[in-house]
Amino acid sequence: MESLLATPMLIIFIAVALFLGGAVKGMVGVGLPLVVVSMLSSLLDPRLAVALVSMSVVVSNIWQSVRSGILFSAMRRFWPLILAFALSTWLGARILVSMDPSLMLGLLGTMVVLLSLLGLLQPDFRLSAKQERFAGPSVGIVAGVLNGVSTVNGPPLAIYLVSLGLAKEAFIGSYGLIALCGSFPLLISYVSVGLLGPTELAASTIAVAPAIAGLAVGERLRFLINPDLFRRVLLLVLIVLGLNLVRRGLM
Repeated sequence: MESLLATPMLIIFIAVALFLGGAVKGMVGVGLPLVVVSMLSSLLDPRLAVALVSMSVVVSNIWQSVRSGILFSAMRRFWPLILAFALSTWLGARILVSMDPSLMLGLLGTMVVLLSLLGLLQPDFRLSAKQERFAGPSVGIVAGVLNGVSTVNGPPLAIYLVSLGLAKEAFIGSYGLIALCGSFPLLISYVSVGLLGPTELAASTIAVAPAIAGLAVGERLRFLINPDLFRRVLLLVLIVLGLNLVRRGLM
């Protein structure tokens, strides 16, 4: 654990990042790790940023999937994607532990920029039931590798679920279930490769509190303000953060 975590200003910054990530997830259903890892990687080793957010990912997805009321129907529909997602998460975690920090910063920054741009563009297409059967596992593999490397899986899963024409609450519940099923192999993988030792696991558990507080606030705001405008502003900020990560990786 980096000694900087002992400084009050950095602890406040980490709490703010987790709160904002939780608020975004509460408003639009996705985005907690994308926001938190992007912000924390500007000051911390990206692997430490990933470790700190891991428990918040698990707890927030439990919250989201259980409250949706569609847990079992979503499981029946998306189990092929979930299986591919869980298995490829393990592969992503293996890649993470062996990556050079500078390379990871560059790749993470590039991924944040590209996925944020994709979120801004919002490609409008629909998948038929036949296409869904084939596309689901492929999306699960891509999202799982991203999940293991950075805990960021939202954009590919979100685009896939939107392409199925799901209503807002069905979208949030389905994403929560899929992400939850990838959360447990993520934790197990991080522990097995040494990324989450006792100290990191304790810090990650403490970090759940501001993330869940943000999640609760975000759920309330979902019905009060325009989430699309908020999402667009957030994605523009993430693009700037991503470009900064690329700069750090190159330097």
